[in-house]
Amino acid sequence: MTVTVVWLIAFAVLLFLCLSRWEASVSAGLDKLLPSVLRSEDDRWVWSPAIAVLGATAIVRPVDLLLTLILIALIAFVGGKLVCWGMRKARFH
Repeated sequence: MTVTVVWLIAFAVLLFLCLSRWEASVSAGLDKLLPSVLRSEDDRWVWSPAIAVLGATAIVRPVDLLLTLILIALIAFVGGKLVCWGMRKARFH
């Protein structure tokens, strides 16, 4: 129960900070990172909760988040290598 309360408090604080400082810092940072296809007029209401969820999870369970990121990176790496190997083996006539 304590972990849930801490996560909810961290989520609320991070969401408030993201929404209040959207124009000053968060929007500019996302504009540098995101391609134009992923940007829209309502970015504030999509990306702020996403950032708050990731931040709260990183505060409450940093090891779980780190292991998940490592697992995703490994899957992407192996998948990329398999796709490259498959493209070399494929014969396009």
